[in-house]
Amino acid sequence: MYSQVRIISLSFVLSFLSQAPAHAEKYASIIIDDVGNNLDYGNEIIALPAALTIAILPNTIYAKDLARLATKHQKEVMLHLPMQSVEHHEHSPGALDLHMTRAEFSRQLLSDLNAVPYIRGVNNHMGSLLTRHPGHMAWLMDELSRRGNLYFVDSKTSSQSIADKIASEHHIPNLSRDFFLDADDSERSIRNQFSRFIKQINRRGFALAIAHPYPNTIQFLQDHLHELTEQGIHLIPVSDLIQTVSHITSQRGDYNAACTRATCTGL
Repeated sequence: MYSQVRIISLSFVLSFLSQAPAHAEKYASIIIDDVGNNLDYGNEIIALPAALTIAILPNTIYAKDLARLATKHQKEVMLHLPMQSVEHHEHSPGALDLHMTRAEFSRQLLSDLNAVPYIRGVNNHMGSLLTRHPGHMAWLMDELSRRGNLYFVDSKTSSQSIADKIASEHHIPNLSRDFFLDADDSERSIRNQFSRFIKQINRRGFALAIAHPYPNTIQFLQDHLHELTEQGIHLIPVSDLIQTVSHITSQRGDYNAACTRATCTGL
């Protein structure tokens, strides 16, 4: 009797495995930060035949032109929002900082949001200081809520960032960056980070990376983006990834992603 039960159970398992897909669906997004200052590099990034998401700095000379071109080429556009860092870097135009009053903060943020057309979301440029402060992050998410239909990506320029947590509390659809592909833009380093990116996607089913319009990065992406397709990975816009991750993790519960039913439908 025991042997019969074992045989039946084994047959059931083998039957189930034979019907299961060879691998789960896998998804990824790549954000290209710091777009807007260089027309040639911006054009090269937008020309890549892949669903990259283009994060454009406000008040840069080519911001509007590149946003329009990206949209024409079916690339999703984000606002790459400058924020105060721990290091005393020179502020980018439009930067938000700790010394602003609530009114000053809101005026600057609205100016930045209006400086780049066609935006679907926002991520932070620098911000290793500002993203640690709950009050200022609450101001940011309040304003994004008023704007409606915008998501937020925490670039995680500081391990102490609470921006994603505050976004979730304000019901802003959000994700956090998993990898910088080119913090060191040598070909060897980009190759290593890209391989880690693929490994994470294969392990978890999704990942989000950020890169920059550097010559070595552009060349690498031109030569190697096809590897994602070869691995069965779907490269999709960030807005789609947020919805996809929300669906996956609502079942698994192993990742802090926020995209409630109401806010997801507005992306």
